[in-house]
Amino acid sequence: MKHRWKKIAVSCLMVLALVATLGLGCGEDEEEKTTIVIGNMTDLTGVAAPALGPMTWALEDAVAEINAGLAPGPKLPEGVELKVVNYDTAFDPSRFIPGYEWLKEKGAEVIVSVFNDCAETVKSVAARDKIAILGMATTIPMVEPPEWVFGFTVPTRWSVKLALQWIGENWDYEGTGRNPTIATVGWSDAWGMDNERGAREYCEAHSDKFDYVDSYMAPVGTVTWSGEVAKTLEVDWVQTAANGAMMPATFIKQYKDAGGIGKNFDTESLSAYAGYITDYAGWDYLDEKINAQVWGWWSLTEWEEVKYMKDVVYKYHPSEADDIVHAGMGYLGGGSMQLFALQIVVTAINEVGAENFDGQAFYDTAVNYTADWAGSTRGFTADRRYVTDEMIMLRWDAAAEDLIMISDGWLTVPRE
Repeated sequence: MKHRWKKIAVSCLMVLALVATLGLGCGEDEEEKTTIVIGNMTDLTGVAAPALGPMTWALEDAVAEINAGLAPGPKLPEGVELKVVNYDTAFDPSRFIPGYEWLKEKGAEVIVSVFNDCAETVKSVAARDKIAILGMATTIPMVEPPEWVFGFTVPTRWSVKLALQWIGENWDYEGTGRNPTIATVGWSDAWGMDNERGAREYCEAHSDKFDYVDSYMAPVGTVTWSGEVAKTLEVDWVQTAANGAMMPATFIKQYKDAGGIGKNFDTESLSAYAGYITDYAGWDYLDEKINAQVWGWWSLTEWEEVKYMKDVVYKYHPSEADDIVHAGMGYLGGGSMQLFALQIVVTAINEVGAENFDGQAFYDTAVNYTADWAGSTRGFTADRRYVTDEMIMLRWDAAAEDLIMISDGWLTVPRE
């Protein structure tokens, strides 16, 4: 099947550029409405734009659904609307603080942060300004201590530990007569090192069940892995510790081509790039890889929340929807997280009135907010800033060319 990645990327950027240009314009009918601005800090023109474009589409589609009264959950009061204002970081960390200040000037009391390092960078200024940061990729520094950053995934370090727990529970200790060997290969940025730390911590805490070989972390942008491949050829399970498609795709292909016997595991961040990775390496290279997941998967349409998001992507993007689904978890996961976050916004508006809505109103509502999502309780408390302790386990299946749920429903994430 031929996939139109360039077409998606170009059309995504054109649409987003148009939104950025025209987004602040108001027609006569809109002048009578009270508008609540949702800031969106993302990458529109940098290296991550092709993959992150669907997340921005999902945010804008969720806002359109809420404004039309079609989205599940609480409804906006009459005369109130939400509006997305996008800021392009161009995948440049130096733009995080200027982007935050620009969105604040545009009236955003809540700001969606796609990048964990962005949320970590603006955490202190957001607390000072009482602006809520809605993090779509969660690390422990974002949510501990609990302040004004709200993480809509499980901290990645803990999701790594869930994957290792699954490996241990399914390893044939008696048949092999030994522990599984574990190694980490990845990029040495904050996200990669947080993933590596999760694997190392869990293996050290359960040294009677795992033998941790070592970690091999390379600078961001590394795509040649001969040294790392040679050191991990005989390892049972190799963790790919990076966010995005480039690192895992290049490493896994080189690893399997060299005869590596290990299976791969990682976090749900890589399922957002499943189509990119499998198109580059081939499904046979990814067979039996596992990852933990917070917001389901496209094939789980028996969950009404997943079915709703799948219906929405085909409703708003009929010509690109097949490719968006193939690309991976970006639209579904991003859309599910952002819709959940917007439901808190709408609840807060209903509680205090649109004229009184601000970051403090979101905060006060969020720390007392819980809701069911596909049978899993989601929400925040006064001392918890990540949305859930539950995930499912997925296996990448070459025969099906799909990700298959292998856990019996939701699993509690281990912290140790």
